[in-house]
Amino acid sequence: MKVYLLLFLALLSSTAFAVSVTVPEETTPVQIGTSAEIEILVAADQPESVSLTLVDNYPWISQSTQIMTLGREDRKKLVLFVSPFRETQTGVYKLSLLIEPIPGNESETKNIFVNVQPMDAVFVDSIEIDGNFTPTGSVDIDAIYTNYKNSIVKDARIVTTISSPSSQIMEFEQPIDGIDPGESQFVSYTIKLPQYTEPGLYTVLMKVVDGEETREKHRSFGVDKVANFVEEATRQPLLFGFQKTIKITNIGNTKDDVLVKDKLSAFDAAFYSGDDPITMENGEFSWILPEVGPGQTKVFSYRVDYSAFFLLIAVLVIAIWLFFYRVRTLRLKKYLLEKKFIEEGEEFTVGLEVSNMTGKKIDHVTVKDFVPSVFGIKEVKGPKPTRKKVSNGVELVWKLSNLHNKEERIFSYKIIPMFGIHGRIRLPQASAHYKGKKAVEKKSWYATIGIEMENYADKGKKFFKRKEK
Repeated sequence: MKVYLLLFLALLSSTAFAVSVTVPEETTPVQIGTSAEIEILVAADQPESVSLTLVDNYPWISQSTQIMTLGREDRKKLVLFVSPFRETQTGVYKLSLLIEPIPGNESETKNIFVNVQPMDAVFVDSIEIDGNFTPTGSVDIDAIYTNYKNSIVKDARIVTTISSPSSQIMEFEQPIDGIDPGESQFVSYTIKLPQYTEPGLYTVLMKVVDGEETREKHRSFGVDKVANFVEEATRQPLLFGFQKTIKITNIGNTKDDVLVKDKLSAFDAAFYSGDDPITMENGEFSWILPEVGPGQTKVFSYRVDYSAFFLLIAVLVIAIWLFFYRVRTLRLKKYLLEKKFIEEGEEFTVGLEVSNMTGKKIDHVTVKDFVPSVFGIKEVKGPKPTRKKVSNGVELVWKLSNLHNKEERIFSYKIIPMFGIHGRIRLPQASAHYKGKKAVEKKSWYATIGIEMENYADKGKKFFKRKEK
């Protein structure tokens, strides 16, 4: 008997529907372009799982859940979200909610009524977004809004808010002075994203505010993760050359290596001084600055130093000057033919050598030499000079004519010291005067007569031995 009773109770529990669902008795109104929420109360006297399914599949209706688990004496809400599209037909819609216990074979249907009404507001129909979605990039926002009211709308406004993943970055509004029933108007904005704009999903929210009524629509766009480099170059002059400084700043939102390029002429490249470039092609130098972070600035500089070039030019100028003004010139040489002691009555031969190395013929050359009064003049070989006696000696003057290029003329004269001297005496310089593009005077080196004092004792002994013999 107990066995039959237990079987009866188990059968009773499996067939009893222990969930109650309460739906609104009145029809729920909702305008196209707006949203409404319909709350449905679900209760159970004992633990139960239940499936809640809308039989009518409208894309503009969704629900908070489809499976609900309840405990004993439990109460929960099922929410239907109703958002008719602009294309949705107006009228009354019957929604059938199918309720099924899990597990179980029984089911129950509840009917819900929704009245879709025409729009009676100014509504943003569409938002289109295009542009460069990187830091400092320009973003174009185009929107169309329509007056779905039966009357003219005045003194409304459109408020546009742009938000980043972490905060609101800008907000602006535009007034609607007047829009007729059924009229559509176009609004367009171009915004520039700020430097270092964080990457992620951004939202454009456009709200039409008409008195106390507000209708809104939003669209999203993504800001790419990218490094964006700004280059600033300055050039400072140096004494011989210049220094170029390149400043690189990352105004993007992620770190990256930056490739720096600059063009140098073949001449400048020959005098380049700085870090070795990674490439040199067709006069374009390239360098890498590693890992420049957002907001970070790195500075690169190099020099072009022409010092070596100017040094070479200076050497060449000096060489040319030496060639034309020291080598290619009239040369005058004065020398002594004998090296011996200065003794009274000894004869010394003074030689003068004139060489024309100017590269052209010289018509007239005047050669002058001076013999101090401590010497007497014995004889002159070669061209005879004119003699001019002065207070401290005698001046000898030779007049030469038609001295051809590379021609040498040599003449000499003998002098006799009036007394003996231990050591050496430096004779006066000889001079030569001629006329090129202008009057030119050339002087010989000093010629010396006699023997150094340190050698005098030894040579003197030999000299006196010879005398004794």
